[in-house]
Amino acid sequence: APQPAPAPAPAAPVGGNKVNSPLPGSVISVAVKEGQAVKKGDTLLVLESMKMENPIMADCDGTVTKIAVAPGQSVMQDDLLVVIA
Repeated sequence: APQPAPAPAPAAPVGGNKVNSPLPGSVISVAVKEGQAVKKGDTLLVLESMKMENPIMADCDGTVTKIAVAPGQSVMQDDLLVVIA
């Protein structure tokens, strides 16, 4: 699949930095809460795909402003998981 162009580093988009699902799967657990401060590299949630557990990491420092999924929920590739502002 073609890779999207990388976003400009320091400027986060208005409304927050959207963390989308890198692959289809199901949400095993959500490790953060809305309003929680996170650092780049923190685990946001764990996604199961093809019997593998894939931790989804924060790609920037910020505050979790939205969690769009719940444990047990199935997601498709590019579905919105979390927004960090």
